Amino acid sequence: MQENVFYRLDPLLICLVLVGVLVAASEIGFWVKGRMAKGADSIGKGDIPLIIGAVLTLLALLLGFTYSMSEGRFEERRQLVIDEANAIGTTYLRAKALPEPRSSEIQRLLRQYTALLVEIAGRIEDDPEKIRAMDNREKKLESLLWSHAAALARENPNPVISAFFVPLNEMIDLRAKKLAALRNRVPFPIYVVLLIVSVIALLMIGSYLGSHRQRALIVTALLALLVASVMWLIMDLDQPVRGAIRTSQQSLIDLNEELSQESGEASP
Repeated sequence: MQENVFYRLDPLLICLVLVGVLVAASEIGFWVKGRMAKGADSIGKGDIPLIIGAVLTLLALLLGFTYSMSEGRFEERRQLVIDEANAIGTTYLRAKALPEPRSSEIQRLLRQYTALLVEIAGRIEDDPEKIRAMDNREKKLESLLWSHAAALARENPNPVISAFFVPLNEMIDLRAKKLAALRNRVPFPIYVVLLIVSVIALLMIGSYLGSHRQRALIVTALLALLVASVMWLIMDLDQPVRGAIRTSQQSLIDLNEELSQESGEASP
C-alpha cells in the first residue's frame, strides 16, 4: 500500500478540514480587498467575474478529471473480484476431473483459498503487518496448489491436467493484478493541485465580494461544501479498503458459501 500518510487519513475528516480552509480563504479575500483603496486594481471590474468564471471552470474540469481517474480504479477493482471468483470456480470444477487423492486435496486447498480471500476482503483496516501476514498465507496456498498440479503433470501428463493449468495460472495471475490495483491510487500531487486551485478560486470570490462591500458567507460556505463533497467522493472511491463506498465482494462471498455447502454435503 502507499506509504504516504495522506492515503491513511479519513476522507471525511480531510473534507471537513477543506471546508474550513476554503471558507477561511474566502473571508481572507473579502477582508483584504475590503481594506484596499478602490481603483487599486488595473483590471476592469467587468473582467474580474470573467477571470473568476475561468478559474471555477478550471476547478470543475480538474474535479471531473480526478473523479474519472478514481472511478476507473474503483471499477477495475470491482471487475477483478468477479474475474477472480470465476477463475477459482473454474479451477475447482476442473479439479474434480483430476485423479485421486490429489483431486480432493486440491479442492480442499481451493476452499481454504476462497475463505482466506473473503477474510482479506472483510478487513476494515490496512495495517501493513496484517496485510503482509495474509499475503504470506495466500502465497503459501498458491504454492501448494501449484505443487500438486506440477506433480500431477509429472505423474500422468494428459489433456485433462493441461486444461486444469489454464484457470489455475489465471487465478494466480489475478492475484498480482489485484495487488497492483490496490496500490494504484490517484497521485498525491493531483490532490495538491486541486487544493491550490480551490483556495485560489475562493480567495478571488472573496476579493470580488470585498470590492463591492457585499458579504455572502452562506453562498461561499455552500460552494466550499460542494467542492469538498466532490473531493470526499473522489477520495472515498480511491480507498480500496476503508470508506463508505467499498468494492463489492459478493462474487467471492457467494463462491465461498457454495464451496462450503458442497464440502458439507460431501463429508457425510
